[in-house]
Amino acid sequence: MKKLPIKKLLLAGGGHAHIGLLRRLRTKRPDHLNIAMISEQSQSLYSGMLPGWMAGHYSLSDISIDVLSLCKQAGVNLIKSAITSVDADAQNVGTADEGHHSYDVLSLNTGADTDLSWLVRAQLPLNQDSFDQMPKADTPNNSVIPIRPLHHFVQAWEDILADARQRNHYQLAIVGAGAAATEIVMAAKVALQAINPNHQVYLICGHDLLSGFDTKFTQRVIKQLERLDIPIIYERAQDYVGGELVIETKSIPINSVIAATGVMGAAWTQSTTLETVDKGFIAVNSVQQSRSHANVFAVGDVASRTDTDMAHSGVHAVHGGAIEADNLMAYLADESLKTYKPRSRTLYLLSCGDKYAIGSWGSYSLQGHWIWYVKRYIDKRFVDSYK
Repeated sequence: MKKLPIKKLLLAGGGHAHIGLLRRLRTKRPDHLNIAMISEQSQSLYSGMLPGWMAGHYSLSDISIDVLSLCKQAGVNLIKSAITSVDADAQNVGTADEGHHSYDVLSLNTGADTDLSWLVRAQLPLNQDSFDQMPKADTPNNSVIPIRPLHHFVQAWEDILADARQRNHYQLAIVGAGAAATEIVMAAKVALQAINPNHQVYLICGHDLLSGFDTKFTQRVIKQLERLDIPIIYERAQDYVGGELVIETKSIPINSVIAATGVMGAAWTQSTTLETVDKGFIAVNSVQQSRSHANVFAVGDVASRTDTDMAHSGVHAVHGGAIEADNLMAYLADESLKTYKPRSRTLYLLSCGDKYAIGSWGSYSLQGHWIWYVKRYIDKRFVDSYK
């Protein structure tokens, strides 16, 4: 049998694809690989259970996957730092601690940042200065809180709850029109109502709520928003200044604003020699391989397929991640690569705050408390499989 040369595989980011690869490496680790992972956090939060945590149904440990433990079990060196740059020409990744980490093959699964381009004060050229000047999730009363990165949002949400406990009438706005925004607004309403029935939550969704979903599914979601007495404002948010959320026709007094407004490339994508598309996403082909550098693979929200129209979603992060992991191993062994073919229909389970959920499969949809328990079973099985 041909002995393969030792190669350095660098895993940048602790997303779903990489934790799936770590689980595989625990039992089958190629001898010819020197593997390291760069991750700012030693715990990975499962986004599918985040609304349940917000509503108080789960503890933080319930939705966390221990990346450090997985790395130790897989014989992978964990470098705990934030990624700041990727020089694919020099095959080097820079980190916030001024480290520089070389590789033979790089896999990117860092996730993305929340798109805050709707803010008037964020209308800047897309460069590093624009990222630096965007609001951060540090002072919930004076800034827009992005839902991503998740570990920043977790602390901001706890700050919101602490602030709400000190007030008799707290007003929170969720800006966004996708499934994530609707889940978050319902979870927030349940959590804040448990503190004080006077607290209120608004959904600012622009002109098109749940675009891309079946009409019947959208109608079901709207009815649940109405059941929870959540006002839906069909106007675009424009800014948040001095405790006032500015929308198209008026301003609303708001204590905090959460942005669930889609994703854009993480800040480090502004310092890379990799080809990017759209708003800073790494351009990849059908095998999740960088279009500009063959020894770089990317999957999940950090990447954008250029051969097909594929939404940024957790479903593709998990299923596409499995194919990407196969392709990493195949590329390192000089074997053929597999194409990831997105499914035309996927099961989507949307939680409605109070242990109620709506299920969608193409044009079919169902709802009920039992759907929430099905979702809980699937989510817990996924997280528990890494423990």
